[in-house]
Amino acid sequence: MFGLLTSGSGWPIGVDIGGDSVKLMQLRGPSQSPAVSACALRRLSGGAVDEAELHARRVSALRELIREGAFRGRRAVMALSCEELRVKSVRLPQMPESELAQAVRWEAREQFSFEPDPDQLCFLNAGEVRVGEELRNEIILMAAPGDIVRRRVALAEEAGLRLEHIDAEPLALFRTFERLLKRREDERAVTVLVDLGRIGTRVVVARGRQVLFIKTIGIGGRDLVKTIAEQLNLSEGEADELRLKIMREQSEQAGNDESKPSAGDSLQWTVFDAVRGKVQELAQEIMLCLRYCAVTFRGLRPGEVLLTGGEAYDPALASLLDEHITTPCVLARPLRAVDVSGAPLGADRRGVLCEWGVCAGLALRKSSRQQQRDIGNARRRLSA
Repeated sequence: MFGLLTSGSGWPIGVDIGGDSVKLMQLRGPSQSPAVSACALRRLSGGAVDEAELHARRVSALRELIREGAFRGRRAVMALSCEELRVKSVRLPQMPESELAQAVRWEAREQFSFEPDPDQLCFLNAGEVRVGEELRNEIILMAAPGDIVRRRVALAEEAGLRLEHIDAEPLALFRTFERLLKRREDERAVTVLVDLGRIGTRVVVARGRQVLFIKTIGIGGRDLVKTIAEQLNLSEGEADELRLKIMREQSEQAGNDESKPSAGDSLQWTVFDAVRGKVQELAQEIMLCLRYCAVTFRGLRPGEVLLTGGEAYDPALASLLDEHITTPCVLARPLRAVDVSGAPLGADRRGVLCEWGVCAGLALRKSSRQQQRDIGNARRRLSA
Protein backbone atom coordinates (compact mmCIF):
# COMPACT_ATOMS: atom_id res chain seq x y z
CA MET A 1 0.00 0.00 0.00
CA PHE A 2 2.56 2.58 1.10
CA GLY A 3 5.32 1.54 -1.26
CA LEU A 4 7.16 -1.67 -2.05
CA LEU A 5 10.53 -1.30 -0.36
CA THR A 6 12.09 -4.63 -1.26
CA SER A 7 10.89 -7.88 -2.74
CA GLY A 8 11.48 -11.53 -2.07
CA SER A 9 9.90 -14.96 -2.09
CA GLY A 10 8.56 -17.21 0.61
CA TRP A 11 6.82 -16.18 3.80
CA PRO A 12 7.76 -12.86 5.44
CA ILE A 13 7.52 -12.10 9.17
CA GLY A 14 4.25 -10.39 10.00
CA VAL A 15 4.93 -7.69 12.60
CA ASP A 16 1.91 -6.26 14.43
CA ILE A 17 2.68 -3.17 16.50
CA GLY A 18 -0.21 -2.81 18.93
CA GLY A 19 -1.06 -0.20 21.52
CA ASP A 20 0.41 -2.28 24.35
CA SER A 21 2.09 -5.23 22.65
CA VAL A 22 4.28 -6.44 19.80
CA LYS A 23 3.43 -9.64 17.90
CA LEU A 24 5.40 -11.53 15.26
CA MET A 25 4.31 -14.47 13.12
CA GLN A 26 5.85 -16.39 10.25
CA LEU A 27 4.21 -19.14 8.22
CA ARG A 28 5.48 -22.08 6.19
CA GLY A 29 4.09 -24.57 3.72
CA PRO A 30 1.69 -24.12 0.79
CA SER A 31 -0.62 -21.13 0.56
CA GLN A 32 -3.71 -23.36 0.65
CA SER A 33 -2.78 -24.92 4.00
CA PRO A 34 -0.12 -22.87 5.80
CA ALA A 35 1.29 -23.64 9.22
CA VAL A 36 2.75 -21.34 11.85
CA SER A 37 6.50 -21.89 11.89
CA ALA A 38 7.35 -19.17 14.42
CA CYS A 39 5.51 -16.63 16.52
CA ALA A 40 6.17 -14.42 19.51
CA LEU A 41 4.34 -11.87 21.64
CA ARG A 42 5.65 -9.30 24.08
CA ARG A 43 3.52 -7.06 26.30
CA LEU A 44 4.97 -3.59 26.68
CA SER A 45 5.12 -2.87 30.39
CA GLY A 46 4.81 0.49 32.07
CA GLY A 47 2.31 3.32 31.99
CA ALA A 48 2.02 6.32 29.71
CA VAL A 49 5.28 7.29 28.00
CA ASP A 50 6.27 9.73 25.28
CA GLU A 51 6.71 8.73 21.63
CA ALA A 52 10.50 8.36 21.89
CA GLU A 53 10.30 6.01 24.89
CA LEU A 54 7.55 3.94 23.26
CA HIS A 55 9.67 3.65 20.10
CA ALA A 56 12.67 2.48 22.15
CA ARG A 57 10.57 -0.15 23.94
CA ARG A 58 9.24 -1.47 20.66
CA VAL A 59 12.72 -1.69 19.14
CA SER A 60 14.02 -3.53 22.20
CA ALA A 61 11.09 -5.96 22.20
CA LEU A 62 11.47 -6.69 18.48
CA ARG A 63 15.21 -7.33 18.76
CA GLU A 64 14.73 -9.77 21.65
CA LEU A 65 11.85 -11.62 20.01
CA ILE A 66 13.72 -12.00 16.71
CA ARG A 67 16.88 -13.13 18.45
CA GLU A 68 15.09 -15.67 20.65
CA GLY A 69 12.55 -16.91 18.08
CA ALA A 70 12.83 -19.43 15.25
CA PHE A 71 12.24 -16.86 12.51
CA ARG A 72 13.85 -17.44 9.13
CA GLY A 73 15.31 -14.42 7.38
CA ARG A 74 14.56 -10.82 8.22
CA ARG A 75 11.98 -9.91 5.56
CA ALA A 76 9.04 -8.26 7.28
CA VAL A 77 5.61 -6.78 6.63
CA MET A 78 4.18 -4.16 9.00
CA ALA A 79 0.95 -2.20 9.13
CA LEU A 80 -0.25 1.24 10.06
CA SER A 81 -3.08 1.22 12.57
CA CYS A 82 -6.34 3.07 12.09
CA GLU A 83 -5.08 5.61 14.63
CA GLU A 84 -2.10 6.32 12.36
CA LEU A 85 -4.08 6.23 9.11
CA ARG A 86 -6.48 8.85 7.85
CA VAL A 87 -9.58 7.11 6.48
CA LYS A 88 -12.36 8.90 4.59
CA SER A 89 -15.29 7.67 2.49
CA VAL A 90 -16.28 9.88 -0.44
CA ARG A 91 -18.69 9.51 -3.36
CA LEU A 92 -17.41 10.25 -6.84
CA PRO A 93 -19.11 10.15 -10.24
CA GLN A 94 -18.65 6.97 -12.25
CA MET A 95 -15.62 7.21 -14.54
CA PRO A 96 -12.88 5.06 -16.11
CA GLU A 97 -10.20 3.67 -13.77
CA SER A 98 -7.52 5.97 -15.21
CA GLU A 99 -9.63 9.05 -14.54
CA LEU A 100 -10.68 7.75 -11.13
CA ALA A 101 -7.06 7.61 -9.98
CA GLN A 102 -6.60 11.27 -10.87
CA ALA A 103 -9.89 12.22 -9.19
CA VAL A 104 -8.86 10.40 -6.01
CA ARG A 105 -5.60 12.36 -5.83
CA TRP A 106 -7.52 15.61 -6.10
CA GLU A 107 -10.10 14.45 -3.52
CA ALA A 108 -7.35 13.42 -1.11
CA ARG A 109 -5.92 16.92 -1.19
CA GLU A 110 -9.35 18.26 -0.25
CA GLN A 111 -10.12 15.70 2.47
CA PHE A 112 -6.84 15.51 4.37
CA SER A 113 -4.90 18.17 6.23
CA PHE A 114 -1.76 17.18 4.29
CA GLU A 115 -1.03 16.29 0.69
CA PRO A 116 -0.01 12.63 0.63
CA ASP A 117 2.63 11.39 -1.78
CA PRO A 118 1.48 8.59 -4.11
CA ASP A 119 3.17 5.97 -1.93
CA GLN A 120 1.29 7.26 1.13
CA LEU A 121 -2.17 7.00 -0.41
CA CYS A 122 -4.42 4.16 -1.49
CA PHE A 123 -8.10 3.78 -2.20
CA LEU A 124 -10.75 1.09 -2.43
CA ASN A 125 -13.70 1.31 -4.79
CA ALA A 126 -16.50 -0.13 -2.65
CA GLY A 127 -18.94 -0.11 -5.57
CA GLU A 128 -22.01 1.69 -6.80
CA VAL A 129 -24.31 3.64 -4.50
CA ARG A 130 -27.38 5.65 -5.41
CA VAL A 131 -27.43 9.36 -4.57
CA GLY A 132 -30.90 10.61 -5.51
CA GLU A 133 -31.33 9.62 -9.16
CA GLU A 134 -27.59 9.35 -9.79
CA LEU A 135 -25.25 6.39 -9.42
CA ARG A 136 -21.90 7.16 -7.84
CA ASN A 137 -18.91 5.17 -6.61
CA GLU A 138 -18.29 4.83 -2.87
CA ILE A 139 -14.54 5.36 -2.47
CA ILE A 140 -12.57 4.62 0.71
CA LEU A 141 -9.47 6.81 0.92
CA MET A 142 -6.58 5.81 3.17
CA ALA A 143 -3.49 7.95 3.64
CA ALA A 144 -0.71 8.47 6.15
CA PRO A 145 1.48 11.51 6.85
CA GLY A 146 5.08 11.07 5.78
CA ASP A 147 6.48 11.33 9.30
CA ILE A 148 4.38 8.36 10.45
CA VAL A 149 5.57 6.21 7.53
CA ARG A 150 9.19 7.22 8.17
CA ARG A 151 8.90 6.27 11.86
CA ARG A 152 7.64 2.82 10.91
CA VAL A 153 10.52 2.35 8.46
CA ALA A 154 13.00 3.49 11.13
CA LEU A 155 11.48 1.07 13.64
CA ALA A 156 12.08 -1.85 11.29
CA GLU A 157 15.64 -0.78 10.47
CA GLU A 158 16.63 -0.34 14.12
CA ALA A 159 15.16 -3.75 14.96
CA GLY A 160 17.22 -5.39 12.20
CA LEU A 161 14.29 -6.15 9.89
CA ARG A 162 14.19 -5.71 6.11
CA LEU A 163 10.83 -4.03 5.63
CA GLU A 164 9.15 -5.28 2.47
CA HIS A 165 5.76 -3.62 2.66
CA ILE A 166 3.68 -1.33 4.86
CA ASP A 167 0.06 -2.41 4.87
CA ALA A 168 -3.13 -0.87 6.23
CA GLU A 169 -4.31 -2.62 9.39
CA PRO A 170 -7.95 -3.06 8.22
CA LEU A 171 -6.82 -4.72 4.98
CA ALA A 172 -4.42 -7.03 6.82
CA LEU A 173 -7.21 -8.03 9.20
CA PHE A 174 -9.65 -8.78 6.38
CA ARG A 175 -7.00 -10.78 4.48
CA THR A 176 -7.02 -13.29 7.33
CA PHE A 177 -10.71 -14.02 6.74
CA GLU A 178 -10.77 -13.43 2.98
CA ARG A 179 -8.71 -16.60 2.44
CA LEU A 180 -11.67 -18.64 3.78
CA LEU A 181 -14.02 -17.40 1.02
CA LYS A 182 -13.67 -20.27 -1.44
CA ARG A 183 -17.20 -21.29 -2.47
CA ARG A 184 -19.33 -19.64 -5.14
CA GLU A 185 -21.90 -18.56 -2.55
CA ASP A 186 -19.12 -16.80 -0.62
CA GLU A 187 -18.98 -14.17 -3.37
CA ARG A 188 -22.00 -12.47 -1.77
CA ALA A 189 -21.25 -13.38 1.85
CA VAL A 190 -21.20 -10.41 4.25
CA THR A 191 -18.30 -10.26 6.70
CA VAL A 192 -18.38 -7.86 9.64
CA LEU A 193 -15.19 -7.64 11.69
CA VAL A 194 -15.08 -5.67 14.94
CA ASP A 195 -11.47 -5.48 16.07
CA LEU A 196 -11.41 -4.59 19.77
CA GLY A 197 -8.06 -3.05 20.64
CA ARG A 198 -6.46 -1.36 23.59
CA ILE A 199 -6.69 2.14 22.11
CA GLY A 200 -9.77 1.89 19.90
CA THR A 201 -12.09 -0.32 17.89
CA ARG A 202 -12.01 -0.96 14.14
CA VAL A 203 -15.06 -1.95 12.12
CA VAL A 204 -14.52 -3.56 8.71
CA VAL A 205 -17.45 -4.63 6.53
CA ALA A 206 -17.04 -6.60 3.30
CA ARG A 207 -19.20 -8.40 0.76
CA GLY A 208 -17.37 -11.30 -0.79
CA ARG A 209 -13.78 -10.16 -1.30
CA GLN A 210 -14.70 -6.49 -1.57
CA VAL A 211 -14.19 -4.24 1.46
CA LEU A 212 -17.12 -1.81 1.65
CA PHE A 213 -16.63 0.07 4.89
CA ILE A 214 -13.88 0.95 7.37
CA LYS A 215 -14.44 2.92 10.55
CA THR A 216 -12.44 3.68 13.68
CA ILE A 217 -14.31 4.12 16.96
CA GLY A 218 -12.36 5.79 19.74
CA ILE A 219 -13.38 3.34 22.46
CA GLY A 220 -11.04 0.53 23.49
CA GLY A 221 -9.81 -1.47 26.44
CA ARG A 222 -8.02 1.55 27.88
CA ASP A 223 -11.37 3.35 28.20
CA LEU A 224 -12.87 0.38 30.05
CA VAL A 225 -9.96 0.44 32.50
CA LYS A 226 -10.49 4.16 33.13
CA THR A 227 -14.20 3.56 33.70
CA ILE A 228 -13.53 0.77 36.23
CA ALA A 229 -11.00 2.97 38.02
CA GLU A 230 -13.50 5.82 38.33
CA GLN A 231 -16.42 3.62 39.41
CA LEU A 232 -14.45 1.62 41.99
CA ASN A 233 -12.15 4.44 43.16
CA LEU A 234 -8.99 2.62 42.06
CA SER A 235 -5.84 3.67 40.24
CA GLU A 236 -5.76 2.76 36.56
CA GLY A 237 -3.01 0.24 37.26
CA GLU A 238 -5.13 -1.46 39.93
CA ALA A 239 -8.20 -1.39 37.68
CA ASP A 240 -6.22 -2.97 34.84
CA GLU A 241 -4.94 -5.76 37.08
CA LEU A 242 -8.45 -6.40 38.45
CA ARG A 243 -9.94 -6.59 34.96
CA LEU A 244 -7.23 -8.97 33.74
CA LYS A 245 -7.69 -11.17 36.83
CA ILE A 246 -11.43 -11.43 36.23
CA MET A 247 -10.89 -12.14 32.52
CA ARG A 248 -8.55 -15.02 33.38
CA GLU A 249 -10.93 -16.45 35.99
CA GLN A 250 -13.96 -16.35 33.71
CA SER A 251 -12.02 -17.86 30.82
CA GLU A 252 -10.85 -20.71 33.03
CA GLN A 253 -14.36 -21.30 34.42
CA ALA A 254 -16.23 -21.20 31.15
CA GLY A 255 -13.67 -21.81 28.42
CA ASN A 256 -14.71 -18.52 26.77
CA ASP A 257 -18.22 -19.90 26.13
CA GLU A 258 -20.16 -18.31 28.99
CA SER A 259 -19.60 -14.57 29.15
CA LYS A 260 -21.50 -13.28 32.16
CA PRO A 261 -20.18 -13.48 35.73
CA SER A 262 -21.05 -16.52 37.77
CA ALA A 263 -23.89 -16.22 40.26
CA GLY A 264 -22.80 -14.95 43.65
CA ASP A 265 -19.54 -13.37 42.46
CA SER A 266 -20.21 -9.79 43.55
CA LEU A 267 -16.82 -8.44 42.40
CA GLN A 268 -17.28 -9.73 38.87
CA TRP A 269 -20.80 -8.27 38.74
CA THR A 270 -19.50 -4.94 40.05
CA VAL A 271 -16.93 -4.72 37.24
CA PHE A 272 -19.52 -5.96 34.74
CA ASP A 273 -21.91 -3.17 35.74
CA ALA A 274 -19.10 -0.58 35.81
CA VAL A 275 -18.30 -1.03 32.11
CA ARG A 276 -21.90 -1.47 30.97
CA GLY A 277 -22.45 2.20 29.99
CA LYS A 278 -19.20 2.50 28.03
CA VAL A 279 -19.78 -0.79 26.19
CA GLN A 280 -23.34 0.27 25.38
CA GLU A 281 -21.88 3.45 23.86
CA LEU A 282 -19.53 1.32 21.76
CA ALA A 283 -22.40 -0.95 20.70
CA GLN A 284 -24.43 2.05 19.55
CA GLU A 285 -21.52 3.22 17.39
CA ILE A 286 -21.21 -0.24 15.84
CA MET A 287 -24.95 -0.31 15.16
CA LEU A 288 -24.65 3.05 13.37
CA CYS A 289 -21.97 1.50 11.15
CA LEU A 290 -24.20 -1.45 10.32
CA ARG A 291 -27.18 0.81 9.60
CA TYR A 292 -25.07 2.96 7.28
CA CYS A 293 -23.97 -0.13 5.35
CA ALA A 294 -27.53 -1.48 5.16
CA VAL A 295 -28.80 1.81 3.67
CA THR A 296 -25.81 2.52 1.42
CA PHE A 297 -25.37 -1.02 0.09
CA ARG A 298 -28.95 -2.18 -0.22
CA GLY A 299 -29.65 -5.71 0.88
CA LEU A 300 -26.53 -5.94 3.06
CA ARG A 301 -27.58 -8.26 5.90
CA PRO A 302 -24.79 -9.86 7.96
CA GLY A 303 -25.56 -13.08 9.78
CA GLU A 304 -23.06 -12.41 12.57
CA VAL A 305 -20.48 -9.95 13.87
CA LEU A 306 -17.00 -11.41 14.33
CA LEU A 307 -15.12 -10.05 17.35
CA THR A 308 -11.34 -9.93 17.01
CA GLY A 309 -8.45 -8.32 18.88
CA GLY A 310 -7.02 -8.81 22.34
CA GLU A 311 -9.93 -7.09 24.08
CA ALA A 312 -12.35 -9.64 22.61
CA TYR A 313 -11.13 -12.04 25.30
CA ASP A 314 -13.00 -9.94 27.89
CA PRO A 315 -16.19 -11.96 28.56
CA ALA A 316 -18.04 -8.90 29.89
CA LEU A 317 -17.26 -6.89 26.77
CA ALA A 318 -18.28 -9.71 24.41
CA SER A 319 -21.49 -10.41 26.36
CA LEU A 320 -22.59 -6.78 26.55
CA LEU A 321 -21.92 -6.19 22.85
CA ASP A 322 -23.99 -9.25 22.00
CA GLU A 323 -26.74 -7.93 24.25
CA HIS A 324 -26.94 -4.52 22.57
CA ILE A 325 -26.19 -5.36 18.91
CA THR A 326 -29.12 -6.91 17.07
CA THR A 327 -26.79 -9.13 14.99
CA PRO A 328 -25.26 -12.02 17.00
CA CYS A 329 -21.66 -11.40 18.13
CA VAL A 330 -19.22 -14.31 18.16
CA LEU A 331 -15.49 -14.63 18.82
CA ALA A 332 -13.60 -14.85 15.54
CA ARG A 333 -11.10 -17.57 14.72
CA PRO A 334 -8.52 -15.87 12.47
CA LEU A 335 -6.22 -18.91 12.43
CA ARG A 336 -8.91 -21.35 11.33
CA ALA A 337 -7.48 -23.68 8.67
CA VAL A 338 -3.94 -22.78 9.75
CA ASP A 339 -1.86 -25.46 11.48
CA VAL A 340 -0.86 -24.04 14.88
CA SER A 341 0.17 -27.35 16.46
CA GLY A 342 3.84 -26.39 16.62
CA ALA A 343 3.33 -22.80 17.71
CA PRO A 344 3.68 -21.45 21.28
CA LEU A 345 0.29 -19.73 21.19
CA GLY A 346 -1.06 -20.90 24.54
CA ALA A 347 -3.14 -24.03 24.90
CA ASP A 348 -5.93 -22.28 26.81
CA ARG A 349 -6.71 -20.01 23.86
CA ARG A 350 -5.69 -22.21 20.97
CA GLY A 351 -9.27 -22.61 19.76
CA VAL A 352 -9.83 -18.84 19.44
CA LEU A 353 -6.61 -16.79 19.14
CA CYS A 354 -8.61 -13.74 18.08
CA GLU A 355 -5.81 -11.31 18.99
CA TRP A 356 -3.67 -12.68 16.13
CA GLY A 357 -5.94 -11.49 13.30
CA VAL A 358 -3.86 -8.54 12.06
CA CYS A 359 -0.52 -10.30 12.58
CA ALA A 360 -1.70 -13.35 10.62
CA GLY A 361 -2.95 -11.12 7.82
CA LEU A 362 0.49 -9.51 7.56
CA ALA A 363 2.20 -12.90 7.58
CA LEU A 364 -0.08 -14.03 4.74
CA ARG A 365 1.52 -11.57 2.29
CA LYS A 366 3.59 -14.44 1.00
CA SER A 367 5.22 -13.54 -2.27
CA SER A 368 6.42 -10.64 -4.36
CA ARG A 369 3.90 -11.77 -7.00
CA GLN A 370 1.04 -11.00 -4.61
CA GLN A 371 2.56 -7.62 -3.76
CA GLN A 372 2.89 -6.70 -7.43
CA ARG A 373 -0.71 -7.81 -8.00
CA ASP A 374 -1.91 -5.50 -5.22
CA ILE A 375 0.19 -2.62 -6.50
CA GLY A 376 -1.18 -3.05 -9.99
CA ASN A 377 -4.75 -2.90 -8.71
CA ALA A 378 -5.89 0.73 -8.79
CA ARG A 379 -8.53 -0.03 -6.17
CA ARG A 380 -5.76 -0.83 -3.73
CA ARG A 381 -2.98 1.68 -4.35
CA LEU A 382 -2.06 4.71 -6.40
CA SER A 383 1.32 3.86 -7.89
CA ALA A 384 3.90 6.60 -8.36
